[in-house]
Amino acid sequence: MAYVLALLASGRRKGYTASVLQAAIKGAESVQGVEVELVRLHKYKFGPCTSCFNCIRNDPHECTLPDDMGEEGALMAKVKRANGWILADPVHYWGPSAQCHLFFERCYPFLWSGDLEGMPFASICCASNQGMQRLANANLCKWAFTKGFRYIGGLPVHMAFIERARVEAENLGRKLAEAAIIDVRGRQKFPDQERYVDYLSKPWRVLEPYLENLTNGTMAYESSLIAEGFASFKRKEAIELLEKSRKYLEQTLEFYNNSKEEEACSMLAQASAMWTHATWKEFLEEDVIKTSVPDAYRPIAEE
Repeated sequence: MAYVLALLASGRRKGYTASVLQAAIKGAESVQGVEVELVRLHKYKFGPCTSCFNCIRNDPHECTLPDDMGEEGALMAKVKRANGWILADPVHYWGPSAQCHLFFERCYPFLWSGDLEGMPFASICCASNQGMQRLANANLCKWAFTKGFRYIGGLPVHMAFIERARVEAENLGRKLAEAAIIDVRGRQKFPDQERYVDYLSKPWRVLEPYLENLTNGTMAYESSLIAEGFASFKRKEAIELLEKSRKYLEQTLEFYNNSKEEEACSMLAQASAMWTHATWKEFLEEDVIKTSVPDAYRPIAEE
């Protein structure tokens, strides 16, 4: 039996966001072999991550905070068990709500364990007034990318078309449930190079934002963080990783400038992994985290 979490981030139990989520639940429950549980996030007690880094240092990478998203927490137990999430969130300040952001933040330990990598995920963002539901939904898609989720679909909803959205939500719930059935048979990993390419067609594409990040907004190697690193890094292992990252970034930019997006994504996945490991060696391993990079976090593919 596949287990799907229908996560409501709104504090309004019977509001518009909840009604769209109920339609998604109806669609998910129509798929044989699927159990759906509605989870109201506001019912549970959990605070922000305290940056203690225990989840990084200690295998099996559990959160040690004594609340509902800690190692023994009631909500964390549901998260670990799930074969897929449908997350419904009201739009606040043109983006995801604080409760939604907090929940994603407390899933931080899964970056280090890799246990949620490849899990199906769907998002619903409901807005009124000015809207910005598409912007909010793109943010949820971005967070799904950072967790390694398989993004099944998203539904940006404005009250102007709420009835149509409920029909679309039912279809989205069905798609998520079908993906959860596959997940329960054995979760498939979602390696960086595959994931970077897959998200080209999603509401949030990693290609341009990450390239802008690495190049300091210039789309040129000469102004990049990697070039800055060569001027400031001191540790030999970090500099060796920088050199590999430089090679991949230059190849990424060449592909990108020639409109070869899939090839650019494949190279960018390598460049970003090398950059991540270089910064870990330079700044974190000995002075902050005091441990090497967990195996599940940004593994470096064979060259």
